Amino acid sequence: MSTCLESAAFPSPTLLGNESNRLALLDFKKRIIEDPLSVMSSWNHSVHFCSWVGIICHRATQRVLILDLEDKQLVGSIPPSIGNLTCLIEISLGINKFRGEIPQELGRLRTLKSLNLSFNSLGRKIPINVSHYTQLRCFDLFSIKIMDVMKIAFTIKV
Repeated sequence: MSTCLESAAFPSPTLLGNESNRLALLDFKKRIIEDPLSVMSSWNHSVHFCSWVGIICHRATQRVLILDLEDKQLVGSIPPSIGNLTCLIEISLGINKFRGEIPQELGRLRTLKSLNLSFNSLGRKIPINVSHYTQLRCFDLFSIKIMDVMKIAFTIKV
């Protein structure tokens, strides 16, 4: 089983680009229906995904650690495949126009320390499996109904 911080001394498929991370990011891009600032234009095959706007990867493993697309005027939805970015420590998607439900698959991201989905038009149902986030320190869902946030606050042990 691979970890987020595999040793660079032992080459593995993750060092060759981590196909599952690339595919998850391309699926994320497919869900963007408006991109007035052309942020997603760098998300293409001409450069490695670790060089795409808003992406920070672990230098040795080439796994995505940070997804930061805050305040980019993006319109779209968050795909379940975001749960395949299992080394994420930060997701910052606040101040955009994401719609739909918050994917249950976010519960797979056990290393997540910061989750910002504020100021979007996301569904009011917060996946209960976010209680798995034992390392979570920042949980910003400002635009979501306070009762839903209160329910989740009692399940997260921060």
